[in-house]
Parts: sequence; C-alpha cells; structure tokens
Amino acid sequence: MPVRAFGGEVAGQSVMAAGRTVPSSRSIHSAHAHFLRPGISDEDVVYGVRTVRDGGSYSTRQVEAVQRGEVILTMTASFHIGDASDMSHQVPRLSAIPVDELAGAAGPADHGDEMSSWVRWLQQRQAIDLVFPSAPVRERVRGGRSTDPHQALWLRASDTLPDDALTHAAAVTYLADLLLLSTGLGPHGQAFTDDSLSFASLDHTVWFHEAARADEWLLHDMEGSWVGHGRSLCRGTIFSGSGQLVATVMQEGVIRQSSR
Repeated sequence: MPVRAFGGEVAGQSVMAAGRTVPSSRSIHSAHAHFLRPGISDEDVVYGVRTVRDGGSYSTRQVEAVQRGEVILTMTASFHIGDASDMSHQVPRLSAIPVDELAGAAGPADHGDEMSSWVRWLQQRQAIDLVFPSAPVRERVRGGRSTDPHQALWLRASDTLPDDALTHAAAVTYLADLLLLSTGLGPHGQAFTDDSLSFASLDHTVWFHEAARADEWLLHDMEGSWVGHGRSLCRGTIFSGSGQLVATVMQEGVIRQSSR
C-alpha cells in the first residue's frame, strides 16, 4: 500500500524550487501552501515555478507540485531584499526548559517504552532530532483524558546542512509541519493514533522573521487555537536556542470522525 508523503517535505521542496528562481540577495519571508491531494512518498514530484512579480524590494513566485499528472500542492512564496530599519521587537518569548538541561538531549528522552519507541520512530522517519520539554498532547490524552491544546518541541535536522539560507528556510518549513495539527486534539482527549479519526493538512503558512540554522536546536511552541466544523486551526512560534523569534506558523487541517 502506498505510503502518504509527509506534507512538510513537499512544502519544503517547494520553498527550494521557488527560491532558486530569485536572486540570492532576496530571502524568503513568507510561504503559503495549500495541500490539494495526498502525495506518495516513493514517487517523483515535479515542481513548476511561475514568476508573479519582481519588484524593487520583493519577488513573488507561485509553485505547483505535480505527481502522477495531478497537482498535490500549490504555494505562493514571497522574497524580500531586506530593508534597513531601526524598528525591531518581538512579543512571544521562549519559556521552555533549555534543551541542554533536558535529559537525553542528543536522543529520545525517557517517556516510557511506548513513547520512547514513538520518538525514535519519528526521528528515524523524519531525519530529525527531537526532545519534548514536557509531555506532548499524545501522551497527556491517554485514557481519553482532556488536556490543554498546547505542546512544545525542541527539534533540529539530524544531519549537518549546507550553509545557504534557502536550504535552512526550506528545512524550517519541513520541521514546522511536524505534530502541529495534533495540538488541537488536546481538549477532546484523542490522538491521531485513534482509528476513529481521519485527518489531513489543508494549508500551511510560514512567516520567516530571522535567519536560523535548522541543524541547530529550535523550539516549536504550538497551540491549537480553534476546532470546529471538522477542521482545526493551529499556531506555532519557532525560536532559536537564544530566544530569538525565527518564524511564525499557521496551519488548518481536517479533523473528523472517520467513515471507515
């Protein structure tokens, strides 16, 4: 049976495709993706890029990711030359336990046998390192218990990445998709391991605030803002280890009772 592709992988590759068509002096500042069809993990995807506009400071591109002759994702990506400004502030603050203070920071923390196996599986499947500063939603809803729609995750690419900023922006896009949609299940006492649920990402937006290396630890602080009408809207803020706000993420997805 075909394995469904990880949406963050297709979105990250779309960022790479778009970025290769603009001057290197222009860095990506936003990417807005719509997932139209599920992709298949072991089949080629063709990325078509259309130039929408090249202005004095901004460049806009549209990307279509095509597999088996069908569009599986569309993305609008915008790039900016980077204006000089004396104005700078951020409201969100990093409040998680620093990753170097957590046990097992180089591998899965001790969440019990089942959780540790799941963490190892995630790390191997997604080629990432990850550490939870506190129990994730998936663990807190065991036995149908309700919990708050919030979780945080330290994560980084498991391999050293090239130095170019576009690769790291694409990798941040990839990392930002991991577990975000599941955050909204907390108040409902369910997890995506529950066979009664069907789920899929509908759209995924990343605003890039500061350049950051995706092969160094980043903290993704996630909140399930709203669930209703078979959909969930989740928000994420991504910080560097020093507390700098790197990116803001929004994602909407399908969460409904399965018809199976």
